[in-house]
Amino acid sequence: MSEVETLKPLKTWSHLATRRRKPSEYEIVSTNLHYNNLDANAPYELDPEMFMNKWYKKNTFGSLLKHADWNSYRDPDEVIYRTYNMFQDGQESYVFGLFDQFNSREHDKSLDPRWGGTLALRYTPARYLFHTVQMASAYVAQMAPASTITNSSCFQMADSLRWLSHTAYRTKELSLTISDKGIGVDERNHWENALLWQGFRELMEKVLITWDWAEAFVALNLVAKPAIEESVLRKLGESPI
Repeated sequence: MSEVETLKPLKTWSHLATRRRKPSEYEIVSTNLHYNNLDANAPYELDPEMFMNKWYKKNTFGSLLKHADWNSYRDPDEVIYRTYNMFQDGQESYVFGLFDQFNSREHDKSLDPRWGGTLALRYTPARYLFHTVQMASAYVAQMAPASTITNSSCFQMADSLRWLSHTAYRTKELSLTISDKGIGVDERNHWENALLWQGFRELMEKVLITWDWAEAFVALNLVAKPAIEESVLRKLGESPI
């Protein structure tokens, strides 16, 4: 009778066991989490002709951007849900501390009336723009071919939601003090018709109908988001009036 070999139990997940080192927390909770890459013909484990299966096969597996192993991607900062919340909790405490300080000092009452008009046109409508970034990030997260890419996109989506929430909060506060500039009332009209927003509106509408996951990733992260951060966030802060 042949001897039966007793296999030693793995100390970690099988896909991390060959690295000959203890995997990091990031690797354990972030890698190889997708189930919809197990069957190329039926990513969602139902009828291959189901709409979502056909969509995913075309726009993820069929993307022109190819890589032998998308799961080899790693976030250089190794952000995970736990560390993201710890970091952003500190950031949110700082931001809301500023909001409280504005209130206690009645900051908005001291604003130059001309600056109130600038904020009404150039700042408060930005929540529409930030919402498009949130939606585009969510699409990339849904369609990305690796869980590490999905995770990064989800954190980006959360960042965009924070931008949107802060802008909406300040819009309401400003409207309580500056009542003659249409703050809290005219933002949609500015977003849809004001000349200064039309470039971004057209850009983000095109990003939001870019279905190939890689093309959507490039359009959002290499084109739209850097332009938004530079011109809307940075330059508004540098504006004299």
